[in-house]
Amino acid sequence: MHSKLLPLALMYANNGKSIEGRTRLQKMVFLMQKELKKPDQPGDFGKGYNFIPYDYGPFSKELYDDLDVMVEQDFVDDTEVPLQSGKVKYVYEIKKDGEKLVNSEAEKWDDVEAIIQLAQEIKQEYNNMLLSELIEFVYSEYPDYAERSVY
Repeated sequence: MHSKLLPLALMYANNGKSIEGRTRLQKMVFLMQKELKKPDQPGDFGKGYNFIPYDYGPFSKELYDDLDVMVEQDFVDDTEVPLQSGKVKYVYEIKKDGEKLVNSEAEKWDDVEAIIQLAQEIKQEYNNMLLSELIEFVYSEYPDYAERSVY
């Protein structure tokens, strides 16, 4: 199973509710991947994304690259929302082709249902949390990823 399914499953979860911010999406994919690699999880998830400690905790360049490709392939929409600070926040939403891809993967792999269920739980718990609280939670659970933090 390919790691691209993780961000898609998160965007698909909870009726496609959007995910606000790249940092939030990174943390949610990181937490989901950590959960999937636990021994009690079904199936063989494989390698997944390579996360390194960075400015706001775990960061994966491959995840950013995959998101760019998914936007180009019309699986995901990444709306830019200007902030007062002059920066931009990205809001991620799965598109119809992305939903079709998740559904077709669910037909091929038994474990996809478990991944979608986990995505529902992760999204429900962390999508509405303040970003600062999410970062603090990740740091408390995975302190090695806080070592290069600017937060």
